[in-house]
Amino acid sequence: MLDVLGLDPTGQLVYQSLIRQPGTSVESLATMTRLSPQQIQDSLDSLETLGLASRMPGLLARFTPAPPEVALETLIEQKESELRRARVAAAQISETYRRAASTRHPAELVEIITGREAVEQRAVQLMHGVQTELCGTDRPPHVGDPIRTNQTELVTLARGVTYRVIYDQATVEIPGWWTGHYESVAAAGEQARVMSGVPVKMFVADRRLALVAMQADGDTIEACVIVHPSELLDALCSLFEALWRQAVPISSDNGTPPTVAGHLVPTAFEATLVALLTAGLGDEAISRQTGLSYRTLQRRVRQMMDRLGARTRFQAGLRAAFHGWVQPPDLPD
Repeated sequence: MLDVLGLDPTGQLVYQSLIRQPGTSVESLATMTRLSPQQIQDSLDSLETLGLASRMPGLLARFTPAPPEVALETLIEQKESELRRARVAAAQISETYRRAASTRHPAELVEIITGREAVEQRAVQLMHGVQTELCGTDRPPHVGDPIRTNQTELVTLARGVTYRVIYDQATVEIPGWWTGHYESVAAAGEQARVMSGVPVKMFVADRRLALVAMQADGDTIEACVIVHPSELLDALCSLFEALWRQAVPISSDNGTPPTVAGHLVPTAFEATLVALLTAGLGDEAISRQTGLSYRTLQRRVRQMMDRLGARTRFQAGLRAAFHGWVQPPDLPD
């Protein structure tokens, strides 16, 4: 835990031993920790340099720890100061990079990235670097496991970044995708829509960088391009907005459809069921996503229809929309 302060595991062990028994000699510390006297001496030298320990007066070399609440807090403040200076330097470097990018040769506006690991690394870097909004279109194949929660996205959402993602229906139909991935990111604030035939797999960060998948080898992405500020990037942004207007909202924030005051409120399962039906999934695909058997799913659908007072699924869809269970797609301007 204290590695970030410059204290390695051996130093931490020696420091904790000093705290438990102040005024201890090198030999006693070696016995307590089962380390060699040389290891103890090296760690004590480091502790003294960091201001975490000092030698006591006297002929026998004995050492005492500095109070943790004072010494550790001082080191933490030093590290925080270093981080602040690093952020200032990073901002200056980024500004220099943006100015240089504006005068790039056309051949430098696009980077080609090859290799699955390199593609995944750049995708993670793009997500970590986004400041305000990330827009993406998603379709198979996937860089990571599509049924596992994207931890990088959760961290980014926690920073207040807006996520808008258009999923291809083929992604939504992957068994385990709904509970394994979507529910967690929806609860964290992702805005998601679905459509059939998503034409390209891409992510656009802050409208200043785009990652576009260019080559797929079986179930993995082996190459992509990074698009820098240019008319091509502007075109990709416009493409995303056009697709966003056409796509159907999967659900509202936190994975629960909105409700209208005084209208029927869906149960948690009904909210999930309506979202999956809205996404265009058939009964077998919904059965795989929810973990219910086909017959059990049919019974639950029938119960929802009865609750809505509907005799057909089409009528149930209309009544669900009336009660505010479904978000309508954007209307054309």
